[in-house]
Amino acid sequence: MAIPPPERTPRRAHEPETWALRALGAASTEASGALARRMRMHPTDLSAMSHIAASDGRLGPRELSSRLGITPAAMTDVVDRLEAAGHLLRERDTGDRRRVRLVPTESAATEVRGQLRGLLDRLDALTEEFTEGEREAIHRYLQAATEAYHRFATDDG
Repeated sequence: MAIPPPERTPRRAHEPETWALRALGAASTEASGALARRMRMHPTDLSAMSHIAASDGRLGPRELSSRLGITPAAMTDVVDRLEAAGHLLRERDTGDRRRVRLVPTESAATEVRGQLRGLLDRLDALTEEFTEGEREAIHRYLQAATEAYHRFATDDG
């Protein structure tokens, strides 16, 4: 469901692509909730696993608690729960043995891929409706939008 621009907003307040991206974000949040229910996970635990999976093993508990906006003590509870459920492993960083890295287990990755297969197949099929040039433009836009979101998330001002 697309989010239409508000009627009272000046016509050029935001571009249609910006509104479409916001609608995609809302739909993604809804899909994450559905995935959490299907996997019988708390949404915070699933969010933690999403960050861990996207980090390629570079994320530790301290960074993760900051990203999720929860206290380190609460993060310890989340990590303990995910480890006990077989979703992640704590591994010592080979470069700094004091540091712990969080890594998803292969079984967790397999389960998530299985749950998301239908959605990802539909998204892949959508790309076939576009020319190679259009796909390159879409890819550039999404990369730049992702970077804008990352900057917003890390900017204190």
